[in-house]
Amino acid sequence: MELIKLKVKQVAGKGETAKMIVYSFIQACTNLDASILEPLINEDQLFDDLDKYRFLDFLKGQFDYAKELGLKETIMRRGKCQMCVIGHPSYEFYSEDGKIRFAYIIEEKEGEVKNIFNCNASSGWFKK
Repeated sequence: MELIKLKVKQVAGKGETAKMIVYSFIQACTNLDASILEPLINEDQLFDDLDKYRFLDFLKGQFDYAKELGLKETIMRRGKCQMCVIGHPSYEFYSEDGKIRFAYIIEEKEGEVKNIFNCNASSGWFKK
């Protein structure tokens, strides 16, 4: 019996997929649109200890609240976690008036996004 091997075209390698997720996450946060990220998250992926749809719902809740405050988009700046993962780079999202609205840490390992979670102790929260 002969085995038939099928060749499957890989759309993106691990590193490329991680870059796409990070880029899309930033776009989702700056545009206040969780649907940008939705196609890139696997069904079994947990972010911030939430399954795909609960995580996206959490993001949508943050974005809806920002829109209620009158925001149409946010501005991303880099920060650093000051508590849970001290010194870890974070992504901070600000309104045009310079007020931080939310911040996230994206943990990557071996070319994969392992976790994305809310960071309430990012350096931007402590600026006056």
